[in-house]
Amino acid sequence: MELDFINKMQEIAKKTVENISEEISKNNSNLSQTEVELAQKLDAIEEFSIDRIEENKVVLENRKDGSKIDLDIEKLPNTIKEGDIIKKINGKYVLDTAKTLSESERIKNKMDDLWN
Repeated sequence: MELDFINKMQEIAKKTVENISEEISKNNSNLSQTEVELAQKLDAIEEFSIDRIEENKVVLENRKDGSKIDLDIEKLPNTIKEGDIIKKINGKYVLDTAKTLSESERIKNKMDDLWN
């Protein structure tokens, strides 16, 4: 039973690294595959939602603890919009389009259930 749990966790970690690596290559980030793998092993990947964009500042909400930070917009990918999911790895920010789409679909389904 414990071995099944460990195997599942390893599979999830591997998929996470693959998804982030794919996003990095799409966004031409300065992160290397090694940085992503190390951050994953150290549990050093922070995940944020873009709460709002105000002129040249972006308010990010930490998805783990709900804390908010203000950040200069030029530190983030050019294509960001409110509601996007951003990952911070080694001080660099990467747009996670797969997670953004997944969360958008989850919220849409909840709203559909609520109104139907």
